[in-house]
Amino acid sequence: MLNTLGDLFQKDRPSPSYPQLPELLAHGESTISGLFLAGDVAGRSLIKVGLNDGFDLGEHLSEKLLPQKKGPGEYDVIVVGTGVAGAATGLRLHEKGHRVLCLDSGRIFQTLRTFTKGKRMLAEPEDLPLKGSLPFQESSIEETLGALDNAWANAGVPTSEFTRVTDIRKTDTGFQVISERGEFTASYVVLSIGKAGNPRKAGVPGELEYPEKISHFLKDPDEFKDRKILIYGGGDVAAEAALALCDRNDVVLAAIDETLVFPKKKNVDALNEKAKQGRLTMALNTRLKTVEQDHVVLETLKAGTENRLANDVVFEMIGAEAPTGFFKTVGIRLEKAWTLRKSLILLFTSILCLVIYTWKKGYFPFHYYGEGLSRFHGIFKNPSFWYSWIYTLLMIVFGLKAMKRWSRNWTDTYQIARFSSLILFQVFSFVLIECLFAIYLPGDTWWRVYAVTNPFPLLFDSFYNLSGVTAFELKWIIAVLALVVTFVVIPLAVRNHGKRFCSWICGCGGLAETLGDRWRHLSPKGEKSRRWEFMGDLVLFWAAISALVILVVYGGNIEASGLWHSAYAVIADFWLIAVIPVALYPIMGGKIWCRYWCPLAKYMELLSRRYGRLTITANDKCIQCTQCSVQCQVGVDVMAFAKNAQAFSNKETSCIHCGICITVCPMDVLSFTLK
Repeated sequence: MLNTLGDLFQKDRPSPSYPQLPELLAHGESTISGLFLAGDVAGRSLIKVGLNDGFDLGEHLSEKLLPQKKGPGEYDVIVVGTGVAGAATGLRLHEKGHRVLCLDSGRIFQTLRTFTKGKRMLAEPEDLPLKGSLPFQESSIEETLGALDNAWANAGVPTSEFTRVTDIRKTDTGFQVISERGEFTASYVVLSIGKAGNPRKAGVPGELEYPEKISHFLKDPDEFKDRKILIYGGGDVAAEAALALCDRNDVVLAAIDETLVFPKKKNVDALNEKAKQGRLTMALNTRLKTVEQDHVVLETLKAGTENRLANDVVFEMIGAEAPTGFFKTVGIRLEKAWTLRKSLILLFTSILCLVIYTWKKGYFPFHYYGEGLSRFHGIFKNPSFWYSWIYTLLMIVFGLKAMKRWSRNWTDTYQIARFSSLILFQVFSFVLIECLFAIYLPGDTWWRVYAVTNPFPLLFDSFYNLSGVTAFELKWIIAVLALVVTFVVIPLAVRNHGKRFCSWICGCGGLAETLGDRWRHLSPKGEKSRRWEFMGDLVLFWAAISALVILVVYGGNIEASGLWHSAYAVIADFWLIAVIPVALYPIMGGKIWCRYWCPLAKYMELLSRRYGRLTITANDKCIQCTQCSVQCQVGVDVMAFAKNAQAFSNKETSCIHCGICITVCPMDVLSFTLK
C-alpha cells in the first residue's frame, strides 16, 4: 500500500520468498564454464528432487569426461558440499568409474543433521520416481539419516569432511580448489553448498566471549529443561523452537519485528496461545544488545529502554548469510546482477524494438489501390502485415516451447489449454484482421476491428472519426461491438475468470507469456516493486479522460484533438506497450507493461477486486521452497499466502491467473477455486 512518496524508494527488507541465487545455464552450469551448481543453491530444495538432479548431473558430467590419468590431488570432478544433491552427483560419478572427491565444511548431509529430532521427512513429489542408489522414503529424520549414512559408507566415495573451501580458480585445464586442508585440481567442479551459507550472528558484545551458550539450531528439545532461554529471531525456525521449548523452560522470544510477519500463521497462532497461557514471553520490536555469562540485555527499539534478563542459553535464529561473498570470490554471477553484458543487451533490444515499431507505425494506416488481385498483392507492401506475421510466428514457436516447459511433459492440461488459447487467438487475429479484413474491407475500416480483440481502454481509436457515419455502416458496428466487449463481455467474464484475459487471450500479454517466458523469474519482486503498480491506475485514468475529452469536446475528431490523442498514442501505445517492455524482457521479465501500465489489466483488476470469484486457495503442505513466488511474472509473493494456507485473489494481488504457481508447486499446495 502506497502511503507516501518515500515508500516507492525505501529499501526492501530481505524476504524468504526471494533467495539470491546464482545465474544458471543448461544442466545447472554457472556463468563459469565447467563449474556446476546443484541442490538448494540451484533453487532445488526438495530431497527427492535434489537426489534426482544430482544423479542427472553425474550422468551429464560422465558423458563429458575423457579418460585421463590423474596424479595425487588430481580429480575428474570435485564436489564442494555434500547435501543430498552433491552426494548424489559424487556417488553417480564414482559408480561410473571416475575419480571424484567430495568436500564439506561440516559432515556429509550436514543440513539434515540440524533438523529437530523426530522431524518427518516427506518423499515429495509422490509421483516422481527416485533415481540413483541413495535411498529415500518418507520416514523420520533419524531413519532417513541412518539409511543415507549407511549407503554412503558402503559406496566408499572419497570424502573429506570438515574441509572448508576458500576459493575455486579457473585454470587452463580445469579448476584449482583451495581448501583449509590443501589444494586440489579437477576438470570440473560441482557446488552444492546450499543457499543459506553460515548462520547469521547478531554481532553484539558477548558473542565471542560466551560462544558455549549460543546455538543457531535446535536439534533435541528434550536436552533442555528448567533453563532460562532466549530465542532471538522472527521466522518459522525461531517460532518452532520456542514452541518446542516453552512448556519445560522459561522462554523469551525476541524479534525486531513489530508483528510476526514471516512465520506461518499456525505458528503465530500457537505462539500467541502459549503467551496467553503464560508459558512464553513475547518481546517484539526488540533487539538483542548484549550477551553476558548469566544474563542478556534486550533493547526495546521505539522506546529505547533496556531490560536485563537472567539467561542460560541463547538461540540466535535470525537466518543465515547467503554465500554471496564466496560466489563473488569465485566469480560466479548472481541472478539480476547488473553487468556490462546486460547493459549491451538492453541497448541492443531497445534499438531493435524502436526500429521495428517505428517501421511498423510509420506506414500505418495504409491504403490499397485497385481491386481483386492487385489489392491482395498490396498487403505484402505493408509493414503492419509483416510485423504481425513475425509477431505471430514468435508466439507460435515460443508458445510451443513454453507449453512443453510448463505442461509437465504434456500432462498439465491447464497449461496446455492456456498456451494453445494464446497461440490460436493470435493466429485467428492475424489471419482474420491482417489478411482477410485488410483485403476485403475499406482501408480506413479494417484496422478498427483490433478494438474488439484489444478492447478499450487498451485500444480506442475505433471510436474516433465517426462523424457522418450512419448507424448501419461497418465502422459504427465495429465501434458498438468494441463497447459491448469492454462494458458487457469483460465484466461478465471477470466474475468467474478474473484477469485470465491477460494470460489466455491478450496479444500483448501473449508475447510476454511466450517469447518472454524464459525470463519470467527476473520480474521485479518484493514489496517495493508492488508499490509501483499504482501506475496502472494513472494510465487507466489518463486513457478514460483522453477518450472522453476527444469524444465530447472534439466530437471524436482525433486530428483536431491535438495532444489529447497524440500524447497517449506516442507515450502509451508506442513507448509503454511496444518498445520499453519488450526491450526489457531479458532484464526484467515479460510482464512490465501488463503489470505496471496496461489500463485494460487495471480495469479488470478493479472489477475482479469488487466482485470476482476466482481465487487461488492453499492447503497446509507448503514447504517454502520459494518456486511459486520466484516464477510469478507479476511479482505476487505467493509463498507468503501458501505457507499460511491462505487464499488470495485480485482483492489482494495483481494475479493474472496464469497458474504457473500451481504448476511449479511440488507439494500440490495451490489450486483454483470459485468463491
